[in-house]
Amino acid sequence: MARLGAPYRLAGMLIHGTFPQRVRTLVLACALSATMVAMSAPEASADQGAIESPFTKVEDFASDIKDYVGSVADKAEKEAARKQRAADRAAVVAEADDQLGVPYVYGGTTPSGFDCSGFTRWVYEHALGIDLPRTAAEQSALGKSVSMDKLKPGDLLFWGSGSGVYHVGIYAGDGEYIHASTGGGRVMRATFDYFAPSFAKRLI
Repeated sequence: MARLGAPYRLAGMLIHGTFPQRVRTLVLACALSATMVAMSAPEASADQGAIESPFTKVEDFASDIKDYVGSVADKAEKEAARKQRAADRAAVVAEADDQLGVPYVYGGTTPSGFDCSGFTRWVYEHALGIDLPRTAAEQSALGKSVSMDKLKPGDLLFWGSGSGVYHVGIYAGDGEYIHASTGGGRVMRATFDYFAPSFAKRLI
């Protein structure tokens, strides 16, 4: 019975683990079936040393099960991370929308008045707890560069380049962005036709 340790250990992992119920039920059934086959098979005699022991097959089967369950768990983890990123992007856009109409104030960092980088800083801090630098140029040094045809909601949009970055906004999806506009005098939605950004960065 000692040689059946691996299947029992695997069963314990599945019973007390966090795998989906359907996966746990299927794998436990397979492991139990393999164990019963091994227990009912005769032990290999000394002169049958060349015959593969059924216990070896059980060990191999247990290893295959562990690999499969690990693959399922990895996929589930990746899917959970994808959903979390989507939720974070939605939270950023929702917080930005909540500030629509707030007046533009040079140097402003609160809902009593925002400048462009004060606005993005407020949104990311209150939506996700991310503390962005104070200026648009400093914010542009963060994150991963993303092309304009692959934008996702929550991406930061910048105008200018290098140390000459002078404006920042938040992509809202569907070709629109939200920013604290000097020309409009308030936090507002706009399209690329109105004022096209130079580049974009992704923090989420």
